[in-house]
Amino acid sequence: MQDPGRDALEARAVAARAAAAARPTEFNAHLELATVLHQLDHTAPNGGKRVSEAVAAYRRAAELAPGGPASAAAAYVRSNLGALLLAGGRVAEAAEEMKATLAQAEALGLQQTDVYVGTLFNLAKAVQQLGEQERSQELMRRVLTQAKGVSGASYLKAWAALKSFSAEELAEMEECARYLRRARRGVNEASLSPGKAQAWQARKARWGWLDSLSAADQAWISYGLFHAYQQAGQYDKAWRALAEANALQDEAAAFDPAQDDVNTRAIIGMFQPPKPGSTDPADAFYAALLQGAGGHRDRRLRPIFVVGMPRSGSTLIEQILASHSEVWGAGEDTALAPLLPELLAVLQHPSGQVEAAGIAAVGRKYLQEMRGRLPAERKGARWIVDKMLRNMWNVGFIAMMLPDACILHAARHPADAGLSCFAQPFEGRGTPWASNLAHIAHQSALVQALADHWDAALPGRVMHVRYEDLVRDQEGTTRAMLAHCGIPWEPGVLSFHTTQRTVATASLAQVRQKLYRGSMLRFRRYARHLAPLLRPLRQHIARYEREAGLASSEQLLADVLDGAPPAPAAVGDQQGLGEHEKKGEQQRDKQRGQQLAEEPGGGRRDEL
Repeated sequence: MQDPGRDALEARAVAARAAAAARPTEFNAHLELATVLHQLDHTAPNGGKRVSEAVAAYRRAAELAPGGPASAAAAYVRSNLGALLLAGGRVAEAAEEMKATLAQAEALGLQQTDVYVGTLFNLAKAVQQLGEQERSQELMRRVLTQAKGVSGASYLKAWAALKSFSAEELAEMEECARYLRRARRGVNEASLSPGKAQAWQARKARWGWLDSLSAADQAWISYGLFHAYQQAGQYDKAWRALAEANALQDEAAAFDPAQDDVNTRAIIGMFQPPKPGSTDPADAFYAALLQGAGGHRDRRLRPIFVVGMPRSGSTLIEQILASHSEVWGAGEDTALAPLLPELLAVLQHPSGQVEAAGIAAVGRKYLQEMRGRLPAERKGARWIVDKMLRNMWNVGFIAMMLPDACILHAARHPADAGLSCFAQPFEGRGTPWASNLAHIAHQSALVQALADHWDAALPGRVMHVRYEDLVRDQEGTTRAMLAHCGIPWEPGVLSFHTTQRTVATASLAQVRQKLYRGSMLRFRRYARHLAPLLRPLRQHIARYEREAGLASSEQLLADVLDGAPPAPAAVGDQQGLGEHEKKGEQQRDKQRGQQLAEEPGGGRRDEL
């Protein structure tokens, strides 16, 4: 499926590349090339292939900047370079670039500029990913001071990044959020009494510099309030703030799940379970391909794919694996997706013939690209972890082209994972559905449908690793996971929280500490607000709790969704309701999940 926005950026990149080659000493030519490659890497990641070219273009632009490499223009370019390196996973290099940029900006007296504040914010993120949590929090508080009147987005995002809050900080957040909420509704100053008009002007004098921010940017202050209220045990206030944040995000980026439905049906249709007992040679050939008979094997480096729903323990799984001396974690922006068109061309050849050599060639190319990502000190690794969760849709392709690949499905209680997605402000790409409870439920159902399908089409190939099992039996579950991947046991994997490696996902805090049970069945605290999530997943929740040996939530779901004790019949997704009743239930769910109070206002951060 073509993406007009991506196609336009690709065309710009071609033109910019030609312009930079034709005018090698022109600042704007190299800046345009760097900028468009940076945009492409953000909107259409291809395994980081563009990053090195973009880095070189930024560096050349900084050299050619008006006023020279020590100029304000060069500082602007270097700020963007640091952001690119951070997004590209080159975190230590990014941090050094940002420190140099800040020093240059300070020498030029640019502390009250977007360049300085944005770089300071990104440095706080970088040192957090490098494991320096206290230093990161110190830098975030510097951002809060430095950004006032300068960079509204950085100011509000810094609130959302704090792990603890003083009473004064909470009061400042509440006042800011009240102003933004009132400003969004609009204020007819002519209708105000003199006293109220004066009070509004005072608020506007303090907070009016935030007026131009988008709804999506304004949402960050509500995420900050959610964390502060939750930490204080004020869960109703926390929910109202979280619902407000997501309503603003959802309004800013509408999402249509129809394409995911189409893709899922296509994948399930393409990879049907082999027909046992069939005497048709074509069926036998397909069964052999699905088992990897035409794929590429490389005993020197075996891939491990971690797939599933976000916020389900995938980063924890990768951290455990990467704590092994022979395993390296590659993170999320990996090499498979850009190669799938090549594999599809092999599988859908116009002649109708499928050449096994073509399948193996794509598998070989994937491993070559992943091997090239190994850092110098880990070139001896024998396993490499690819944590692109959307590869849940690509398990069939993986099985065909990489028969030695290990596939792990990170699974978690669907309501806990769903709430955690809703509570996490995913900044960037890949989760446009995460600000809407109904869309989260839909995504969860698709992931489970695929998990069930791969169990039928590829029995035993995918290991389902439940987060709750890791919490309750860390060693037993870890041993089973390593055995599934053919990795020899090392006791050090149990001390994953001491492993020093860059972690760039929302689960950073969890993998820096020992496992604890506090994140299990967390959804129950907010259940009465979660009807749009719980109703579509009701049957899935019952099944998950039964299979995982968790205490049943059936009575809680009945209280929340039905307002009465559950009927003895099996629960389902609105089973037995007519269309009129379904619409009524859906409308009540929407009201329960999205209703906001007029004012959401008035130790260790409680991770969802």
